[in-house]
Amino acid sequence: MQYPLSDVHTHYDETVFDADRTAVLNAMRDSGVQLIVNSGSSVPSSRRSVELARDFDFMRASVGVFPLEAYTVPEGWLEQIEALARDPKVVAIGEIGLDYFLPDADREAQKRVFEPQLELAARLGLPVVIHDRDADEDMLDMLRRHPVPGMIHRFFSQAQYGFAFLDMGLSLGIGPAITYPNAGHLVEVVRAMPLDRLLLETDCPFLPTCSHEGQRATSDMLAEVAETIARVRGDVSAAEVASIALANAKRLFHLDESL
Repeated sequence: MQYPLSDVHTHYDETVFDADRTAVLNAMRDSGVQLIVNSGSSVPSSRRSVELARDFDFMRASVGVFPLEAYTVPEGWLEQIEALARDPKVVAIGEIGLDYFLPDADREAQKRVFEPQLELAARLGLPVVIHDRDADEDMLDMLRRHPVPGMIHRFFSQAQYGFAFLDMGLSLGIGPAITYPNAGHLVEVVRAMPLDRLLLETDCPFLPTCSHEGQRATSDMLAEVAETIARVRGDVSAAEVASIALANAKRLFHLDESL
């Protein structure tokens, strides 16, 4: 069955799509994907995201510097992100945040790049798209000091943090991770979270659904994610999950209802 899908976090500018990007995106639109937000992770990828969004009427872009890019930001990087953020196709500042997965992560360097982007989002009145990996306590602290609307991208933290982010008014990006056997804590959050804070995303091409493991992820895989969420919750159909997530995305990113 075809659902009105929305994928609020993608990386279609990645080189893995160079050979067939236009064909893939046209196929996504034909399969019922009504909205895609392509996310920047550096100044160059943010620029590519904006250019890509200009080429497809159902696409939008977010712009920002990802935490693992924080160590090599060019001079004037924040001014460049701000200039890109003023493009009418840009709907958020992201993907920004903290990533402490690697033992040698320079946490202070990441914070020095993250904090001014939170301030930029507040100044421009844009929501944020947050990357949080193994950094939950510091993330909560920084978001308390810089409260901005937005979403936790590809949420997969322990349940207590999911509920803490929800209590702060943030939305959660739920994607193919919920289709894997190790998703117990994610299931706990999805089962109990308010539906008006649910967003769907693939983080494509990086994370396919379990049934497509090893393949390149694409936005149409979110139909399976919606079906999994419906089974987990038991109070909503897959079509309703997809419809609610699309409405939530339009509201968060201030998009026209006719999109």
